[in-house]
Amino acid sequence: MTTQNNLSNLNKNNAPAKRRGKRADHEGSIYYWKARNRWVSCIRLGYNPQTGKEIRKKKYSRTQQEALAALEELKVKYAAVTSLEADTLTVQEWMEKWLLVYVAPRIRDNTLVGYRSVLKHIYAAVGNIKLSKLTEFDLQQFLWRDLGKHYRTAQMARMLLKSAMRRAIKCHLLNQSPAADLELPKKPPKRQFHKPSPEDWQALVDFQSQLYYCWRWIILTEFVTGTRMSELLALRWEDFSFQRDEQGKITGGMVHIQHALYQAEKKDPETGKYPLKLGSTKTQQGDRQLSLPADFCVELDHYRRQQLIQRMKTQGWQETGFVFTRLDGQPINPSRFSNYYRYTRKRLGIATTFHMLRHDMASRMKSANIFDLKDIQSQLGHSSIKITMDIYTHMDLVAKTKVSNWLEGGVNELLTSQPVKAHKIP
Repeated sequence: MTTQNNLSNLNKNNAPAKRRGKRADHEGSIYYWKARNRWVSCIRLGYNPQTGKEIRKKKYSRTQQEALAALEELKVKYAAVTSLEADTLTVQEWMEKWLLVYVAPRIRDNTLVGYRSVLKHIYAAVGNIKLSKLTEFDLQQFLWRDLGKHYRTAQMARMLLKSAMRRAIKCHLLNQSPAADLELPKKPPKRQFHKPSPEDWQALVDFQSQLYYCWRWIILTEFVTGTRMSELLALRWEDFSFQRDEQGKITGGMVHIQHALYQAEKKDPETGKYPLKLGSTKTQQGDRQLSLPADFCVELDHYRRQQLIQRMKTQGWQETGFVFTRLDGQPINPSRFSNYYRYTRKRLGIATTFHMLRHDMASRMKSANIFDLKDIQSQLGHSSIKITMDIYTHMDLVAKTKVSNWLEGGVNELLTSQPVKAHKIP
């Protein structure tokens, strides 16, 4: 019995020591590299999904204490990193992924085109920097140096960078956002609103356009609706409805603003051109029904007959159902029409841009003193009342003069109501 116990104890004493398993990811270690006379801080982050090899991050120090401090720095830096792409992805590669996966599916192609025009500036400045190496200094320098004189573009760039970096944090690519506290360049003064006079409106309506046979009715429709250009050029005949009395006389009408016309992001492989697309309005509130006066409806009904004549005398006319078309029946490109309008109004000596014609609808409604801000918001299709208040409630010189006269009358009454008494200084 004694011999058996001794043998058992002997076996226990001679049993090989249990090897310690591999350190867990992010745990790290330090060791002395004799050949280089350096201490090495090393942390393992996992495996490269493409090669299957371990990914390690190292720092070299002169002393053991420095190596321990460096190891802690590595642990903090990579504590929340579960994806290893931050060190391999460039800023451009990440923002392209973010744009296609998280942004593009929920915005219009027109908005995507606008985003891409801003992203070109970002890519040119910081696109080749590794995502993990991107700093706030890089981004702030870009905003002030490259976009210092382009406030709106800088504003859009900051918005896109903030959103992309927030998503990078959620995807565990970054611990903190280098775009969180970016400052914008100095905001320029608000562009002066040039209110079109009745003579300006008349000159625009009467202009004889050689390029657009429908010019007159485009301007008239803008006058009675105040729609965005993309909404105006997207109108189809099915969007209009006219009311008639028993004798068939038009007494009024309605128009359903439900589409916007914009240029697609990608070229048509067959034509090599960017096709036009019919999409939804800019905002949910932009989908709206507007009342039309009888005189305008009569004029538009007359124009429809003019369009039928144009259709009959044009070879190769393509029926598309659009109210406003080119000479061949195809829809009008908003960008080209915008350029043509700019040329026309300068030729006529008019300072009012096309978007200011939309502003003018708000100004005329406000001056009528029978509409409140909610009515104006509904007419223009704004997403919030704040936009209506901040942008479209322009006070013209006549209104300012009225305020001045009103104040002057009150001051005169105050000063003349009682005799002036001498005031003694205590």
